Amino acid sequence: MSQDPHQHPYGQDPNRDPDQGQNQGGNAGYGQPYPSTPGSGPDYGQSSPSGSPYPPPGPGYGGPQQPPKNGLGIAALVLGILAIATALFGGFPGIIFGILAIIFGAVGMGRAKKGRATNRGMALAGLITGVIGLVLGAVILYFAIKVAVDCADQVGPDPSQSEIDACVQDTVG
Repeated sequence: MSQDPHQHPYGQDPNRDPDQGQNQGGNAGYGQPYPSTPGSGPDYGQSSPSGSPYPPPGPGYGGPQQPPKNGLGIAALVLGILAIATALFGGFPGIIFGILAIIFGAVGMGRAKKGRATNRGMALAGLITGVIGLVLGAVILYFAIKVAVDCADQVGPDPSQSEIDACVQDTVG
């Protein structure tokens, strides 16, 4: 098979600019990749040391953000309100709920300070209502015990229920 002496052996036009249509290290116009030479530019299509054809990702923002953990602030406020309500009707439950509200409120405020929660105000309100419920429950419990001891001294041993009720009514008012 003889070839025309003016025709390029691979069918390309010898008068055509060889750099035209060439992507440095990329694909030529005919679908065949040019061999990449060192220092000729980025090696598109070449795999990285990890085996991926893409470059490693750049520095990001540290991954997905965690949602704020606001449960302790909410729990502190609910417990603080319960502390005040139950302190008025018995004293002792108000003390328990008040202590829990203070603990949850303090921990919730710590989380908000570190940026892991967004409800610092709610945690603070829970802490304050917890303190109020604790103090109110302690005061009411103190007076309830004082009235019981005073009535026990006034009525004497083996009092009837009506005698205790009369003593409490006289002492409380």
